[in-house]
Amino acid sequence: MNEKRRRRRESHNAVERRRRDNINEKIQELSTLLPEIYVDSANKPNKGVILRKSVDYIRHLQQLVTSQNNRNQELEAQLRARNGAGSTGDENNANGVNGAGPGPQLQQDFGMMRIVSGGGNGGQN
Repeated sequence: MNEKRRRRRESHNAVERRRRDNINEKIQELSTLLPEIYVDSANKPNKGVILRKSVDYIRHLQQLVTSQNNRNQELEAQLRARNGAGSTGDENNANGVNGAGPGPQLQQDFGMMRIVSGGGNGGQN
């Protein structure tokens, strides 16, 4: 009976050790993903600090994405208004995706939108 308990305890200890090692490894990985401004280089951050700073950084990135999405929508609305997209209903022409038209073009790049000069007037807007 003692042998069975000992094997069960050793098995449980091994599982628990793997769980702790996995958590520690992922916390260390998080610390490498944080920018320098989020890490106190004078002191080695502990797990709690790494987790707290990671949450802060993720919240910052979420705000940045929201802000960029809002700005993209504003720019798209301005571009549609400028090109008279409301009357044509052709979204691709309104955004200048096909390169036709005198205005700037919207170019999608890894989920981000940016305006590039182009069109039929040599980039003059």
